[in-house]
Amino acid sequence: MNVKKALLLVPLLMICPRARPAGNGLSDEDIAKIKKVHARYEETWLKGDATGVLELFTEDCVLLPPHADKPRIGQQGLKDFWFPPNAPKTTITKLIVTPENIGGDGQVAYVWGTDEVAWTTEQDGKTTSASHKGRFLNVLRKKFTHHMWDDQIERR
Repeated sequence: MNVKKALLLVPLLMICPRARPAGNGLSDEDIAKIKKVHARYEETWLKGDATGVLELFTEDCVLLPPHADKPRIGQQGLKDFWFPPNAPKTTITKLIVTPENIGGDGQVAYVWGTDEVAWTTEQDGKTTSASHKGRFLNVLRKKFTHHMWDDQIERR
């Protein structure tokens, strides 16, 4: 393992010291709701629904972009990174989020897995395509308003 990559895991391990195997502390209902959050994430991006994407995240969320870019904090941080003003028109054409492990203690959950995203960008009459495959780690809280596995998703 690359030393830089290993060092990136240290802060995560410090804030998630009680991470346990999948399902430990989570009910089947909790796990189903967490999977719904990830499915909704895919759906809103594929529909081009920026508001729907942002509604899945709390005001205190933290996005750790790829390639060691600076953390984006809160709704404004997400907007600045994903939906910057004056950016070329970008359309997500493919998004597959595949959870491989879900665990937690019933109040806080973690989900990690693989993702694949493809998009087109239109600028100056030219359309370009790009794609990326990667891994993700999400940390979710129960019983808050967004990016949770509470009944907020059920009401949609």
